[in-house]
Amino acid sequence: MRHIFAIMIAALFLFYPSHGFTVVKEIVAEGAYNMGDGETPSVAESRALLNAKRIALEQAGTYVESYTKVKNIQVTEDEIQVLASGIMEVEILDKKRTIVGDGFRFWVKIKATVNPDRIQEMAKKVKEKSVIDDYKKIQEAYDKSQKEIEELKKQLAQAKDKKEKKKVEAKISDDERMFQANEWFDKGYQHYLNKEYDKAIEAYTSAIAINPNYAKAHYNRGTVYGKEKGLHDKAIEDFNKAIALNPNLAEAYNNRGAAYGNKGQYDRAIEDYNKASTLNPNFAEAYNNRGIAYADKGHYDRAIEDSNKSIALDPNYAKAYYTRGLAYGKKGQYDRSIEDFNKAIALNPNDAKAYAARGLAYAILGVIDRAISDLQKACDMGDENGCKGLKIALQSR
Repeated sequence: MRHIFAIMIAALFLFYPSHGFTVVKEIVAEGAYNMGDGETPSVAESRALLNAKRIALEQAGTYVESYTKVKNIQVTEDEIQVLASGIMEVEILDKKRTIVGDGFRFWVKIKATVNPDRIQEMAKKVKEKSVIDDYKKIQEAYDKSQKEIEELKKQLAQAKDKKEKKKVEAKISDDERMFQANEWFDKGYQHYLNKEYDKAIEAYTSAIAINPNYAKAHYNRGTVYGKEKGLHDKAIEDFNKAIALNPNLAEAYNNRGAAYGNKGQYDRAIEDYNKASTLNPNFAEAYNNRGIAYADKGHYDRAIEDSNKSIALDPNYAKAYYTRGLAYGKKGQYDRSIEDFNKAIALNPNDAKAYAARGLAYAILGVIDRAISDLQKACDMGDENGCKGLKIALQSR
């Protein structure tokens, strides 16, 4: 009898889930908003939907935090919120509008779905500082709009004549316009997180159509054009506009520099990196990018100097170690380059280029087995140079 019982328990154990995060998390939330005079129904409904999403996001964040702890995924508190926002898919289950006093009350019920299979990949994306900054600015813009609209409602109720009412109504209209522009910016940001780059460009374009002076929307669209689509001239146009609207936007100079660098215009790139680092002396990425431009010009010592500055500002900046490793390699200092590639890989184990570069350094030093191991890893990860180097290394074995 005991033997049969043991077999049954063993069978159950085999089919028992190994952890508590094998299923998709579903969250049902509700949000409401009271529309006042001067407001439009479409925006009022959007505000109700936003309130529902924020309630759902709190629960999604708690779920994601538990998951990342179990899986030992290293993310900060800020990154957890962005991560949850990026993977949360929302479906409207029901919506109603009812008369409350002299106005309408909009109510929305949603189902938010969180798929744990997407957490690992999204965790890499939210490591970008710009992603965290965008999320915070989006939320700040929503909060600002909410405070302003409530104040404007009070002012409209207290307005004494038609002229004063029209002034307040015009301000309400402007606030709604900015709210809608931020909505489109938010959609662009979500599409970018999910690597839907064409949709991201469309959303940022819609934000710009509503608010042509939206510097961050021009900047973000330019980033997608340049970084993800390879459309460097279009990217430069957007960065030019962003800089014209906000001359202190260091990130725009940095990314415009990258676009110029990709076009082979290294001197113009260096000018932009100089400006970016002047505006923000703690901008580790700008120093690293300037180092890349110097390396492309054959100025390897200056490239190493800039990588050193970048690493001093951010000791966990994997790209800076990779850049410095390449510069050491160009100078024939392969042992030092391998040390840097080791560090880059330790900080970012998914960097195929670092494996390929280390593999090539090992090959030059005649350490063929290690070279083949690294180049195979890079090739398996889809790196073209890794695959080319692997063929050569295998032939020399």
